[in-house]
Amino acid sequence: MVYAKVDFTVEPFTDGEMGPHVQAALAAARDSGYEPEVGPFGNSMSGPVDSVLPAAAAAVGAALHAGATGVAMTVTRLDSSDEAAAFLDAVRPVVAALGGRIVSAAQISATTLPLKWKGEVVAGVDLVAQPAQQSQPTQAAGFQNGLSALVGEVESTLGASLSDLDRALKQRAVRMLDERGAFLIRNAVEAVADTMGVSRVTVYNYLNATRANP
Repeated sequence: MVYAKVDFTVEPFTDGEMGPHVQAALAAARDSGYEPEVGPFGNSMSGPVDSVLPAAAAAVGAALHAGATGVAMTVTRLDSSDEAAAFLDAVRPVVAALGGRIVSAAQISATTLPLKWKGEVVAGVDLVAQPAQQSQPTQAAGFQNGLSALVGEVESTLGASLSDLDRALKQRAVRMLDERGAFLIRNAVEAVADTMGVSRVTVYNYLNATRANP
């Protein structure tokens, strides 16, 4: 699979302001399943060519319809090291939510969890050491706090609680949570279903649809 990074700037560009033409481009990218990285001079998103390029096209169209005078775009093919960096950026939020930190491959120790990309160890995860007397239920609560943090991040991005979203936005929320690694947490499907006010089967259906159309 070929990966690419798309950098795009929506014009007219105003330093420190995000006009409706920029917001429209970002919203279109998100509707296509991508969460663009927004910078002071432009925006970017990375992913498989077959999905990131259509997302970029949708962003351009939305920007022009919203009044943009032009969109400057650069598409760069990612090599294996860039792909690994994109992978680490994707898992970084869930690692932080669980109270851990990503370390380089050279810093991996006996207590570090290795992170592999295409069979190669590219980094590791150090989790915050827990007191010896800490009970398993307290550790489990820590994971649930991590899930709550990820849910809060998604709710903030979408501007509403999961239970208040319509069907399309709930599907998008599940995609965003999946991209952040939320469903790696035990019982996350059940917790998200309860928060959304839907059945576990519904969340699984959303997940299956998301993963079938990355």
